[in-house]
Amino acid sequence: MEASEREELYNGIRNFREKEVTIGLTEEERNALAQLLKQAEADMKQSVNIQVDYNEKQLQAPVIVEAIRQVTFIESPVKQKLLERIMKKEQLVYYELHVPQRTDQLSYEWSYQFTLEVKKFIEEIGLGDKWSTLLSATMEMSPRHILNKEEMEWLNLLPDPNWCLRVLEEVPDLKALAKKHSEEMHDSILWLKEQWEEGYQIYIDCTELNYIQID
Repeated sequence: MEASEREELYNGIRNFREKEVTIGLTEEERNALAQLLKQAEADMKQSVNIQVDYNEKQLQAPVIVEAIRQVTFIESPVKQKLLERIMKKEQLVYYELHVPQRTDQLSYEWSYQFTLEVKKFIEEIGLGDKWSTLLSATMEMSPRHILNKEEMEWLNLLPDPNWCLRVLEEVPDLKALAKKHSEEMHDSILWLKEQWEEGYQIYIDCTELNYIQID
């Protein structure tokens, strides 16, 4: 497989995964994703002689649930060489996510499969139309000290935690419903609720789906 074909293949998988975790896939799209996953497995077998269930690897990949509050962004322009200045090349600028205290930035870990289960649970309790706002998902996020402008702006658009809390509190018997589903769901929903009560904005980071470890 040529490099350009490989890039197109894995970008296709990523795009389907992004849609899957935000608004969901149609039956036709699920079938198309399954075909791309099979192509990825065949590519790995041919290029590095490894047999792997790529779908299962992605389902078990860690998803980081990030909770942040009192965030500011520190602009960090990249130092230019003299020639770059003379030629008036656009200066690269990165942004560092800064919080006053370590406790203003927390994280929780789900598998990608469980993330889809949380999405389904939220849909089943009648909040499906609010899922992608309640827990915005990113398929790739740079390290916090070198965020690009698009990532900084995306983080600035995270919803008000008070709104997220109100949405959850509209659901009767939420804790009981989560408990009935599973202990893990109950603990996760409680964690989300507690962080929103404490003023945290929350998003899910699926970056690790792009960096599957092959044994």
